[in-house]
Amino acid sequence: HFQNDFPPDVITMQLCSDSKFKYGSDVATTSSKFANGQWSVLVVHPKVRWGSGSASVLKQADRQLEEAVALVNNLPNMIAVDSLIMPVDYNTKRKSIWAAGNLEKLVARRETARATALMVNVDVLSPAQQEELFGIFEVPIFDRYNIVLSTFKEFARTDEARLQISLAEIPYIKHRIHARDLKEATRRATEQQSGGSKHSSDAAVIAVVGYTNAGKTSLVKRLTGTESLKPKDQLFATLDTTRHVAKLPSGRSAVFTDTIGFLSDLPIHLIAAFEATLAHVKSADVIIHLRDVSNPDWKAQEEDVVATLKSIGVAREVMAERMITVDNK
Repeated sequence: HFQNDFPPDVITMQLCSDSKFKYGSDVATTSSKFANGQWSVLVVHPKVRWGSGSASVLKQADRQLEEAVALVNNLPNMIAVDSLIMPVDYNTKRKSIWAAGNLEKLVARRETARATALMVNVDVLSPAQQEELFGIFEVPIFDRYNIVLSTFKEFARTDEARLQISLAEIPYIKHRIHARDLKEATRRATEQQSGGSKHSSDAAVIAVVGYTNAGKTSLVKRLTGTESLKPKDQLFATLDTTRHVAKLPSGRSAVFTDTIGFLSDLPIHLIAAFEATLAHVKSADVIIHLRDVSNPDWKAQEEDVVATLKSIGVAREVMAERMITVDNK
């Protein structure tokens, strides 16, 4: 059991002289305000023009911006009122991200759009960057981590999903809870869920993976006929791994697993928080990688899915020998 009495949604922390985290009360947005407030968001994608920090050649800046806008609009209390690409040199590690001239343009753009919050389309901003940008724009500052974590919270429906979300919050509240205890609770919840859907020991396990909103749930429903599955045209509609039994033409049983969708540019610890949910992918007899080829950015999405599979421990030879690629839409 643990108590989280600090704002988890939008938090700005500063490193104190004793190397412990503290929360900047003048900067942080409380969880209650975040949950109840309505935010008009200016979404900014910092395109790195050159250097090692630049994006993959498969990724187009305009597509990345579109996805960021979709993530913001996926939350019921947020709406993207304006969006733009603002170039940056080499990387996004500068405390203020951009130089003074571009910052002035962004401040003016925010005022014109009457935006009450700013979303910077990077994986995660450092506490120093959060504080610096708040001082410049004087509105709450979001990054992909904030937005995705809030999306997870909005659509979490099971104890397992909620535990994993709490695990993903550890970098912000790690001095308040014990990560080991939370990981153990998540493992038990996952085992209980697995135990609740028994299947024959000789059943083939088929893990369906792919980018978020690629159509995984629809595919599993079509293959298994499970009426309880309700596909949605929504980012992160599935946060839990669900298992569904079907009979193959040979008569052998197969268990199809519907998993959480992947996304580009997420901090590794956010992916790691869902490791228990995704553990079955590594041992699956077959992995079906579903691609949404109607999306203009599908090649970049495929690159992100493969990178995520590698990050959770799926070996290259497993992907080469056991993974089937299926195109959708």
